[in-house]
Amino acid sequence: MSACGGSMEPIGSFQRRKGEYVLVHRCLDCGLERFNRIAADDDFNLVLALPSVPPLTSSEVKTQRLEGELGEESDKHQVA
Repeated sequence: MSACGGSMEPIGSFQRRKGEYVLVHRCLDCGLERFNRIAADDDFNLVLALPSVPPLTSSEVKTQRLEGELGEESDKHQVA
């Protein structure tokens, strides 16, 4: 669950440089994305069946989210 309380859905996976696989989950309500390392009991075939997404660091995701929020705020204040 994300901070807003919405359900998280797996949207893809990527492999880190050292070979570790990571699942990417997105909140169905607010769009927050989180990264989770796969666990020993995860079905690896299902992980590989997810779309491959570009690897991002947490700070890159935060930057994208802030840029999106700033863009939305800017749009609200523009005069038509």
